Amino acid sequence: MSKKVCVVTGATGGIGSAACDQMAEKYIVVVSDIKTDRIEAKVADLRAKGFDAYGKVCDTSDRAQCFALAEYAASLGEVQGVVQLAGLTPGFCKYTDLIDVDVMGTININEAFFSVMGKGSCIIDICSCVAHFMPEEIWPIELFEEALTDRQKFRDDFCEFISSFGDDEACSGMAYVWGRTFIRWLVRKSCYAFGRLKGIRIMTVSVGFVVTEQSMADLAAASDNADDRLAQQMSYSAFGRAGTTKEVSFLFDTIIDERNSWLSGTDIYFDNGCEANGYIGQFEPYDPSVNPYDPRR
Repeated sequence: MSKKVCVVTGATGGIGSAACDQMAEKYIVVVSDIKTDRIEAKVADLRAKGFDAYGKVCDTSDRAQCFALAEYAASLGEVQGVVQLAGLTPGFCKYTDLIDVDVMGTININEAFFSVMGKGSCIIDICSCVAHFMPEEIWPIELFEEALTDRQKFRDDFCEFISSFGDDEACSGMAYVWGRTFIRWLVRKSCYAFGRLKGIRIMTVSVGFVVTEQSMADLAAASDNADDRLAQQMSYSAFGRAGTTKEVSFLFDTIIDERNSWLSGTDIYFDNGCEANGYIGQFEPYDPSVNPYDPRR
């Protein structure tokens, strides 16, 4: 039986690179990112280890490039999985660029791969724990729904919505929060059509703090002491530590596995229990006295 294909976008970052390593163990992997030299280096590394790997440049904000990526992947075999990791982070880009990549780029990837994938396949859209910080009753649903009928109007109105939050730094941060919230909403809204029309499963994974070069840079940019800030956040964690790229990559592999054939339309909150213990972005450390339960009683 011929091997199936798994595509990873944002594939040369910390989580993306680890995802390629994990998926290459049983799939033909398409390494996709925006920088040719980094793609070539990752493909060479995988091939040196005996894996089937190919590279394709794709700026996910460019819809035509997304469809070209999907067609290329399908030319290599049956596409079983897509791990959509391409994205920007606040503090390092304009809010309009973040919207174009994180929000519009995810729409582009989902719709491009809808055209080439079939029954039993799976798309994972990367999300974030911040997507859970905004209660659903304040979601701008009418704005979100524009994405289903008029992509350009949605993009323009989303940019206008974010521009109301203040200066460039504030807008960048809110573009990330509301952008990830939108992705969580979009996947829930998409699962029926993707499943009924093509048999494709689609979900999000809301990733908490996983240690990568970029995540540590983001933490340093957002706080005076990155180590203290990380320790504060991880005080809510069940095991008191940040996640690893290998752990989240194994989760992706498990979700995409064809045996998970009834799993769709949901979000997996991969944060080691931080939210369960009350973490919603605050700066105070966890107070264990609020949960006096002791199973040893």
